[in-house]
Amino acid sequence: MKILLCSMPDTVPQFSAKTWRAPNLAISSIAGNIQPHHDVVLADLVLKRKNLLSSIKKTVEEYQPDVVGLSAMTFQFNTAWRIAEFIKSVHRDIKIAIGGYHATLMYEEIASNDDGKPFDYIIRGEGEKTFGDMLDAIEGKQKWEDISGLSYRRNGGFLHNSPRPLENLETLQLPRRNARMWDGYLFSGKKLDMVETSRGCTMTCNFCSMNRMYGRTFRAYNFERVMLDLANAKNFGAQYIAFADDNITLNAKRFESLCDAIVAAGHNDLRYIVQASTTGIASSPVLAQKMARAGIQIVFLGIENVSERNLKMMNKGNALEKTKKAIEYLHNNNILIVGGMIIGHSEDKEEDIAQNFDFFDRTNIDFYGEQIITPYPKTGMRDILIKEGLVTNTSDYRKYNGFWANVRTKYLSSEDLQFLRWKYKRKYSTFFKTTPVFKANFAMVNLLRVFILRPYYRIKNFITSMGKSERDIFERETGNDLPK
Repeated sequence: MKILLCSMPDTVPQFSAKTWRAPNLAISSIAGNIQPHHDVVLADLVLKRKNLLSSIKKTVEEYQPDVVGLSAMTFQFNTAWRIAEFIKSVHRDIKIAIGGYHATLMYEEIASNDDGKPFDYIIRGEGEKTFGDMLDAIEGKQKWEDISGLSYRRNGGFLHNSPRPLENLETLQLPRRNARMWDGYLFSGKKLDMVETSRGCTMTCNFCSMNRMYGRTFRAYNFERVMLDLANAKNFGAQYIAFADDNITLNAKRFESLCDAIVAAGHNDLRYIVQASTTGIASSPVLAQKMARAGIQIVFLGIENVSERNLKMMNKGNALEKTKKAIEYLHNNNILIVGGMIIGHSEDKEEDIAQNFDFFDRTNIDFYGEQIITPYPKTGMRDILIKEGLVTNTSDYRKYNGFWANVRTKYLSSEDLQFLRWKYKRKYSTFFKTTPVFKANFAMVNLLRVFILRPYYRIKNFITSMGKSERDIFERETGNDLPK
């Protein structure tokens, strides 16, 4: 059979499509584990945002797939639904499966209303083996009822099979990068790819849906397999690698050994981007040193908040001292920090939001990854906020990307939160500030910013701000950013 696997074109507003275009590792991994007699192609639709429907139509008409698989996060589900409807209008006989976090967590809701209308199958949990078993069933080689992790149509509705146990990662094949239809995965103008070294997290942060996806588990690939994956990505031209691990620093000693293995294999000629916890980084100054030697250049650091009250609410504990130590260790090794910040907690006032931005500024965080707390489906945080009557948007998942206010606090409206995020992001913009680590890592980009871009935008902002209030400017700058 011919199989077309698609990722969604939606990206979070914080990341410009010109700066960051990453391949979807999930569909690459599924493709790598499909039986070899099938013909598989991958369509990362983030590369076709400007001519989306025409690209989909052309692909479907030329490739003529028998089965289409769509992968979607919560904020992408509406897009996936519309794409599925469109594909059915082009060719009604194509079978369509939906998978990913949203499908896994919300399969019952999807199946029980019009959300499930364009889909024939729902893949729940890890998709590598489930998708392959589904193809076997379509070919008559397996009974539908025996496929764990699958929901499928029968008699006008969906039947839900039992959940699939977590995969033994050692049995999975490498991602199938040669099945990608298009090229153009970039970070800062250089070729980017994704690699996974582990899955899962045992922490109990109640704003995160990871535990509902995998349970409180941590599974890791052996280093030999990781090195093969890095070599494969390098063979396809990768210069930057973003590690897709849910929490790569959960086992700090393992991460140290991974860095050593990267150096020993000669893969430290690549540059790496990782997501890390403050606790893991702060566990030892040796870790940051080894990260630098391995070529790790950028860390998305899960600081989340500097308020002890809010950290406790998120089940993060009082991690502020560990945060300071993690920042120190990373910056001492010229590793650039993108600081993850979550605002909009129940007790937040404007001064609480300002406090977080001020901390990021004083500690020279190189870039801010600021988000408004989002009541993602099936999270403990959602239950708490709904009970407190603080969720203002329970169902328009297009805005569930962390950058739109779907909640209020006891003192601030949703509109206030949206404005204050914009206000303090603008006030403390890292675009108009050069940190020593950014200058060391991106010297030429820094010169461009200092001598051309910053003067231009300062003059532009001055002219456009004349006679206008901050609210006026906010509405002008963000009014067209609402999800379509």
